[in-house]
Amino acid sequence: MSRKSSSLLLLTAFALSIGAAGAWAYENCNGVGYFALQWPANASVNVDGREGDWSWFDPEFIVGPDQMCNTLGNPIPPKSDIDIAIRAAWTPEPDNRLYVFVKVVDDTLDVDVADMNGGWQDDDMEVIMDADHDGSWHQAADALRTGHQQWTFHVPTPGGYPQVAFLRFNQPPEMQWAIDQGLVQGAVDVKPEAAHLATDVTVGYEVRMPTWDTYSPDGEAASVRHVFTAGQTIGMSITLNEGDGTGRTDQISTHAQEGGAHDSDFTSEFTMLATGEFATAVEAGSWGAIKALLR
Repeated sequence: MSRKSSSLLLLTAFALSIGAAGAWAYENCNGVGYFALQWPANASVNVDGREGDWSWFDPEFIVGPDQMCNTLGNPIPPKSDIDIAIRAAWTPEPDNRLYVFVKVVDDTLDVDVADMNGGWQDDDMEVIMDADHDGSWHQAADALRTGHQQWTFHVPTPGGYPQVAFLRFNQPPEMQWAIDQGLVQGAVDVKPEAAHLATDVTVGYEVRMPTWDTYSPDGEAASVRHVFTAGQTIGMSITLNEGDGTGRTDQISTHAQEGGAHDSDFTSEFTMLATGEFATAVEAGSWGAIKALLR
């Protein structure tokens, strides 16, 4: 048996030990799936695009480019071009939300697109959700996104891209209600400046949001909110669109195929870890060792 096969068996045993639901799909770019950590009850959060609130997050669970794919078929760019660090977290009821923080260090900031449906041509972050993990969404990219949402987060610019959060692609205005009502919150912080073609920038994308098993254009009352529980596996991909001033050159994601943005068969998977389970997952012979073998 190969070292990788042995590692996958170990991870499977660990997943069963915490009650993870579902099977590990082949679309996980690291081969095994990802984890979201339970947000500590005593840790505050201010959605501002800065990582200070995430100091509690175990670094063993940060997802970097070595666990991601370039869906355009190119090699993953070198870290001198772009480096990525993804943190994902969750809370049980009554808060019952998803939290995401993505830190990007980029040699060139590409933010000259004003059309929100075309934001993928710029530097841009996407959180793609199949919250009930049923894999049943197989629609066109511009179909009404009731069962598979492509939430996007972008650097706003004066006179250009107008806002941070937007539900893509080609959705009618009534599908933007969760953003308009402040339920889906996103913030972006850029240093040293949020200007097109700025060089050597650090971008922080931060998100706090509920998720929905069914997301209706008729609003919250007509939608079915997803309920997070420990050990649960959801369909979720985190994707970074990357450009260097001449349009998109790379799309770096936790899923393998570009179609994962609009087909839930191709999303990656995140399992919810409860407080107290982080240490179990990074013990020798468990997630930390498996992650090292997969690099």
